Amino acid sequence: MRVLLGALALLSLAGCWTSPITAEKADPIPAQRQYWVSSPSPSKLIVTRDTGLFGVGCNHRFYIDGVLAAEFASGEVGVFAVDPGRHILSVKPSASCGGGAVTEREVEVGQNSLVRRRLSVTPGGIDISPTGF
Repeated sequence: MRVLLGALALLSLAGCWTSPITAEKADPIPAQRQYWVSSPSPSKLIVTRDTGLFGVGCNHRFYIDGVLAAEFASGEVGVFAVDPGRHILSVKPSASCGGGAVTEREVEVGQNSLVRRRLSVTPGGIDISPTGF
């Protein structure tokens, strides 16, 4: 009986993790939470934050090369014009949610290219990953 209750508890938590959303269906980040000064480059970085109940009350601060680019709420998308080359993307919970650990990933942006990344919340924390959404 305990095993069954434990399994049901885990299944109920599974619905709390986040789900990807397409950039077209996501809401744009409001102007007051966008800080990135886009370069004149035609290369674009599109970042979406997943939807779902897990972590919905906390915004995520998103950085490009150590510079605060935007603060994402659940189900939002940001489009950033960046120079071609390697960039370090970072994300962490906003200060109102206790700050927390920083997750960083390297990304290569080509000339005239479009790179998509996803911000998701998992049991291990916030992640930045490639996405087809």
